[in-house]
Amino acid sequence: MSRDDDKPKRTWREIDAKKDRSAHRKEDKPVGSPFAQARADSASKVYRSKLDAFFEGDGKAPEVVRGKLEALTDTSPEGKKRTAALKLIKDAATSSQADGAVRAFLSEFELPLDYDILSQVLLCSDDDYVGAALHLLEAMMNEKRVPSRVALLEQRLKRVKSLSEVSEQQKAADRLIKQLRLFS
Repeated sequence: MSRDDDKPKRTWREIDAKKDRSAHRKEDKPVGSPFAQARADSASKVYRSKLDAFFEGDGKAPEVVRGKLEALTDTSPEGKKRTAALKLIKDAATSSQADGAVRAFLSEFELPLDYDILSQVLLCSDDDYVGAALHLLEAMMNEKRVPSRVALLEQRLKRVKSLSEVSEQQKAADRLIKQLRLFS
């Protein structure tokens, strides 16, 4: 008689359950009392419903979100001027437009630590602007800040690597391309 006959047969449900989860995984049990868990679940449902209403345009932003949104918007005259200058950089389609927009921006402000803006600055034909952008991009990547548009940034860096006449910029662009591949 074989050994398999001695074991009780498992049902298909038991077989499927064993496939779905690792043997090392423990059941997710709530930490703390059931009352505390129910209260936490209820609070998170209320918070999520407030967020949903906010994003659908029906309600106010929760206090935490409102504070962060207010910090992002600068309604002072200088803040509006800075926002308009950044928009000019973002909208630049040619290197001459980018040069003019960056020159106007740098006359009053410093380049922001923003991947989208810095990738636009890489379009410039002025080596000083490109070098400043590469320096800031390198600092951001060393801090492990993940870019939102990796493919676009890589394309712009390849452009700098192939078109720049400054060898330091070519080397910096090459290093940044290699670092970008870690993010994708």
